[in-house]
Amino acid sequence: MTPEKRRSWSAEQKLTILDEARKAGMAVREVCRRHRVSIGQFYAWEKQARQGALEALRASRRGPKRADPTAELTADLTRLREVVAELSAENLALKKGLWR
Repeated sequence: MTPEKRRSWSAEQKLTILDEARKAGMAVREVCRRHRVSIGQFYAWEKQARQGALEALRASRRGPKRADPTAELTADLTRLREVVAELSAENLALKKGLWR
């Protein structure tokens, strides 16, 4: 007996199967049989979809959007690089005995 390969389903396929099973008049068992998905797997996908929907709905907050921190971080990085360059130059001058 050869081991059966695990199937993988895309998110779109999972959502299509969930939608199909939830249409009026459709039996979950029949949809699962047709797509060769276990009923336990179907309900696990449904739970994941619900949790994902709740997270997406909770994430939408009102009010002003937070500014992108990239500009501030870039300015900090530039300032720190200048400080490092200045300290390196002073250190080199001290090593050579050229301090003021």
